[in-house]
Amino acid sequence: MGGRRLVHPEEVMMATTHVVHHHESHGNHPMSVVAFCATLAGIACAGMWLVALATGHGASMIVGIAALLFFAVAVIAFRLVTVHAKHGPMQPENTEIETRRYLDEYRV
Repeated sequence: MGGRRLVHPEEVMMATTHVVHHHESHGNHPMSVVAFCATLAGIACAGMWLVALATGHGASMIVGIAALLFFAVAVIAFRLVTVHAKHGPMQPENTEIETRRYLDEYRV
């Protein structure tokens, strides 16, 4: 009638595995984002440099130097993250709480 139904632990676990936690970060170091954006900017400048060089445009040297600077910034940023995090710059840094939640929800 109005009684409570006992819930089996597997039903509870099944319900929690599909919950998306929006309040957590992915653990990537913020400097990785800077390095990634510098890499993209370096690629874009390198492409513009090739086009400017092929057409004989006067700005080809400036764009080429900008590409080199962006690539240098990216390499320095990636190295700083690697030294700081003691692992690859694109690998996430998860907290103990995030690690436990992952293990509880997905490695049952």
